[in-house]
Amino acid sequence: MSQLLQDVRLSLRRMRREAAFTLVIITTLALAIGATTAVFSAVYQVLLRPLPYRAPEQLVTLYQSTPQRERLGVSLQSLQAWRERAFAFQGLEGLSIRDITLAGDGESERVRAGRATAGLFSLLGVRPLLGQDFHADMNANGLLLSHALWQRRFGGRPDVVGQALMVDDQLHTVVGVLPAGFRFAPDVEAWKPLVLSAEESAGGVWLRVVGRLREGVSAEQARTELTALGAALVREPGFTEEPAGVRLVPLHTQVVEGSQERLWLLAGVVALVLLVACANVANLLLARASAREREVSVRAALGAGRGRLVRQFLVESGMLALVGGAAGLVLAMWGMDLLRALMPPQFVDAEALRLQPNVLGIALVLSVVTSLLFGLVPALRVSRADARGALGGLRGGAGATRGEGGRVVLVVAQVALALIPLVGAGLMLRTLHALSAVPLGFNPQGVTVVDLSLPSARYRDEAVQRALFSSVLERVRALPGVTSAGMASTVPLWGRNGLAPVLLPGEPASQADSRELVHFRTTSDGYFNTLGIPLKEGRAIEAWDGAGTAPVVVVNETFARRYFPGRSAVGQRVQLVLDGESFREIVGVVGDVQHNSLDAPPASEAFVPMGQLWGLHMLLTVRASQDAAALAPVLREQLRAVAPELPRAPVRSLESVVDASLGHTKVLGSLLVALAVLGLVLAGVGLYGVLSYSVSQRTRELGIRMALGATGQHLVWRVVGQGLRMAVAGVVLGIGGAAVLARSLSSVLYGVSAFDVVTFAAVPALLAAVALLASWLPARRVTRVPPHEALRSDD
Repeated sequence: MSQLLQDVRLSLRRMRREAAFTLVIITTLALAIGATTAVFSAVYQVLLRPLPYRAPEQLVTLYQSTPQRERLGVSLQSLQAWRERAFAFQGLEGLSIRDITLAGDGESERVRAGRATAGLFSLLGVRPLLGQDFHADMNANGLLLSHALWQRRFGGRPDVVGQALMVDDQLHTVVGVLPAGFRFAPDVEAWKPLVLSAEESAGGVWLRVVGRLREGVSAEQARTELTALGAALVREPGFTEEPAGVRLVPLHTQVVEGSQERLWLLAGVVALVLLVACANVANLLLARASAREREVSVRAALGAGRGRLVRQFLVESGMLALVGGAAGLVLAMWGMDLLRALMPPQFVDAEALRLQPNVLGIALVLSVVTSLLFGLVPALRVSRADARGALGGLRGGAGATRGEGGRVVLVVAQVALALIPLVGAGLMLRTLHALSAVPLGFNPQGVTVVDLSLPSARYRDEAVQRALFSSVLERVRALPGVTSAGMASTVPLWGRNGLAPVLLPGEPASQADSRELVHFRTTSDGYFNTLGIPLKEGRAIEAWDGAGTAPVVVVNETFARRYFPGRSAVGQRVQLVLDGESFREIVGVVGDVQHNSLDAPPASEAFVPMGQLWGLHMLLTVRASQDAAALAPVLREQLRAVAPELPRAPVRSLESVVDASLGHTKVLGSLLVALAVLGLVLAGVGLYGVLSYSVSQRTRELGIRMALGATGQHLVWRVVGQGLRMAVAGVVLGIGGAAVLARSLSSVLYGVSAFDVVTFAAVPALLAAVALLASWLPARRVTRVPPHEALRSDD
């Protein structure tokens, strides 16, 4: 123990004496360990940490499925039958999610709410932080608040339990508050008991179902049982559903499936950067170890054993790694803040990215592993020093190149490892450029979008809805600076869709089952003009297309080509099955827009006049000279003047909607670019370091060459050639790993092949340029030393 403490004291003295060297190593390690800790913390929190429920491995989500769609909601009729007859489950609970208007104790607002059967929370093993859970006898007017809503709207007051609130114009009572860690549905801020009205029961309700498997029952066994049960149910009288399959997904898989591929990819890339840093530090330590061979040989001659020497070097590397790890932990805290800011909530749970004990453990493990990675090679290398050779070695002689082979190998490895994330970053940048060049089909600049939601209890009557929306449009169009305004059930890239089968005249109803679903939108007059969607044929939707007039529809070019190839769609008749038996005349064709995503081809779309198909949720679109921030209070004032009881309406610019649609791609691209730049810098520094040390060790040799007539240019290119050869070797070794990364990125690439020639040519060229600079600087410096001074150089 005393010898170990002595080694620690010696290491600390050396670190103080070689402050610049120590600072370079600690900075390198801090950057690499900080980035790795932040990313691996996200990986652990999202992908590896068990869900915060009782026995989470038993929880599954259940769907009904058809050949066309793998995941559909479960009907209430099927859920009730499963509950009564399926023996594979301890319990089955259902839920549905929708928006509600919450009023009382402040300004009314729209929040996302879940309606759940009474046993959902007990099935999950979750108890309220305050108040009580739902129970079977509770009526539909109980309300459980999420922890976030409790803090945001009620300031965390404990007396909120029992408080009366208005939900969609109906009185509700707060029965409890859920714990902070409960994120079963991350965007849901309130929960109500699922008590169906007579209207809902008659119309059919589709639910998301969660089940808990019995001990020893696998998901496949449960699926087999439910499939057999479904086949038996369709033959029973009174069962009205069509045959459907069953799909079971482990709850953890469902939670992480949207982010696991990208997070594992980032984890792999940041691990490569960590290896580059370790190789860089190992190179620096090898260089210093070579310079310390005389010291080590003296200690060996005085009786120090090989184990004693190895331990000293490992203690020194361990001290550097621990200090670098501590600094990296500080950077990791900042990195987690950056991840929370960059990543959309669907990508990672921002609340989970906190400094927790497991993060400290990750940083400690990384520090120990890195100390072994970069410390063991120089320790073993220098412990084999020959006392007589090292004591007699002179600079420029045999000792000049001793250990250089190991340093060259490490530099080649650095270049190879740095190449991989650089190729990934290049592909993502090319993808972002291709997506930015995709024709949108509309003009988002200067368009503001207001999300309008009418309380269902007060606005059931279509005439009342029509009067309100017409009044809003009239007022908004009269505002100064407003060019045009319109309404629609959704706008491009908003993420809200309506789907309906389509039939042509004379086709049987069964034809709709085998045909793609058409995306339908409800729009007002002025909508196409506001968004700048071009009219290709016929006319747009007009103000007179209302109740009591002939049913009409406007379609996009994709719809027209698909259903009426080679002829005009205007004047043709189609039936949207949601309309029942009525057919609509196509009065116009508009241009295609990128409605669902920028990387998908336009789908068939049908635009129905708002006056003929009303809805409670509409988006007000306004083209004006003012931006969304300046226009928001003016628009809200007009809404309050028409309907003071409406909740506060969210206001966004359409440009921000378009930008948000690139969220995942931008996040992944930004992180890959940051990691790739870090790897490139480390590789360049490593190459510079080994060549600088090699040149300094060969000062006498180079002096002799200059004395014998070699020109400075010749010597520069000799050193530069050495650096370029190492870079080329690294590129050749790294190209295989880059191809593997490129293949794994193929699912998120757009407009560029995974093996894009431009990227695979530009990245090696960039590495060659860095190698050229890193080689030229030390070579240029040594040629400025006069030959007579170089010849006098020795140890």
